[in-house]
Amino acid sequence: MAVATALTLVIVAGYVFISAAFTLPPSAAQATVRQTFAPYFSQQWNVFAPNIMRSNRELQVQVQWREDGELVHSDWIDVTNIEFAAARGIPLPSRISKSSFNAAQAYMSRYNALSSPQKTRVRDTFIEALGGGEFAPIQDSTLLDEIDAAGSAGGDEEFEPVTDADVVDESAATEASGNRSAVVRFLRYDYMLVRFAAAFGSAYFDQDVERVRWRVETQRTNDFLHRFDDEPQSEASVVTFGWRQPGREVDPEVLAIFDDVVERYTGR
Repeated sequence: MAVATALTLVIVAGYVFISAAFTLPPSAAQATVRQTFAPYFSQQWNVFAPNIMRSNRELQVQVQWREDGELVHSDWIDVTNIEFAAARGIPLPSRISKSSFNAAQAYMSRYNALSSPQKTRVRDTFIEALGGGEFAPIQDSTLLDEIDAAGSAGGDEEFEPVTDADVVDESAATEASGNRSAVVRFLRYDYMLVRFAAAFGSAYFDQDVERVRWRVETQRTNDFLHRFDDEPQSEASVVTFGWRQPGREVDPEVLAIFDDVVERYTGR
């Protein structure tokens, strides 16, 4: 009985000492205790959110259509803001209400896997002149070779690291930066965004969209002490991509879905 009591007192005393060392002001004892026991007993905020987002991204779209034979362009549409505004106050919103946010995240993770010369190229237009006032999308194979060659010509150009906060599709982080497969992954998602922007723009403006482009605005979140402030602590960064021309018209069934989405979100 005496042995059990003594053992219990030792355990309690040890627990109190370790707890005090963790919580009291810094000291030599605290450093020793933390180094020894932190891997086993400490908990940090990232235990509950190990891959927490540190920035917000918004996908903004601009489109062109023809009026009396002349191309006119729209104002920028903040698609992500439209989607989020429609979902505010809803405890369990539909996943479609963050489709543009997810698209921007995935697209930028693929963009950040490219070399600096490749990034410069993909921010330019993907449209070529055919002559006689006619234009068309650059062929996929031509575009792939051109962007891939830009990566090869980059020499010692550095790649922007793909951080955990930026990656939605984790496999994007494992792609070798600047290689041909990274270009293929980017172009596939670029093609998807062309279709998305054309469908959303056609429904939003009720026009036959001929060209689209987009920009991604990234705003770092305020730190914990300023989490309720309306003013951001840092300026937003914007990456604008050049004009793209859809290779086909928007499918009527797809357009009907986007018409419904735009009506529900904006009342247009």
